Amino acid sequence: MNTPPKQPSADTDNLESGSRERAWLNLDRKHETNATRRHSLFSFSNLFGQTFNSSSLSRPEKIALTSIASIFLGFVLWACFWLKQKNDTASGAEVLQTSAQGAYATISNFSSYWKRCENTAGINMEAVAVPAATITLAKTTAPGALRIYFRDHNDGIVGDPVTLALGENMIPDSGRIEITATDGFHNMVDFESYQLGGFNVWRIEILESKGEMEPKENFSPLFQSIISNQLGE
Repeated sequence: MNTPPKQPSADTDNLESGSRERAWLNLDRKHETNATRRHSLFSFSNLFGQTFNSSSLSRPEKIALTSIASIFLGFVLWACFWLKQKNDTASGAEVLQTSAQGAYATISNFSSYWKRCENTAGINMEAVAVPAATITLAKTTAPGALRIYFRDHNDGIVGDPVTLALGENMIPDSGRIEITATDGFHNMVDFESYQLGGFNVWRIEILESKGEMEPKENFSPLFQSIISNQLGE
């Protein structure tokens, strides 16, 4: 007589079911591990680490890294330029002077300011504000000449140079002389920005010589200073 096949017991079914669940859990863990590994491959530390082995980078990765490097370099250059401008401003403040003694002229006092101008004779009609300065010459000043330049923040000469003779009866008894530039800011917004410190400083440069008709190369430096941002009367 044939013996009927044995039916699987409930314990066997539970064992097989548990094995399948463990297999699925192990498979899920493997997927999670692989995903974590793939994610770590694209982390910033790994990305920049690959720059030391450019042969392992694909073309798009090289382009991306080059773009990032270009942006970073541009930022560094901008920061250096900004610091240079600040240093230029600081160095301009260092040449602030109130007196000087040369071979011909002696400046005992100096002040600078800005003047509003509206159709003033001798001044560029487009100018809205021009730099000016007042110098006081000591009584020991000998006959000679001064030549004055006003310079903007790019060290460019603004307006025409001013030449003053220092002969007899050419200097007031007080020794006080006002010098006004023939050009300046053409936009009031720019001038107001200068007053707020938005522009690098403008300067005044004074040279001296034995006579006003002497060629430019015969004038030697006497005095230089920054132009105040104050508005005069």
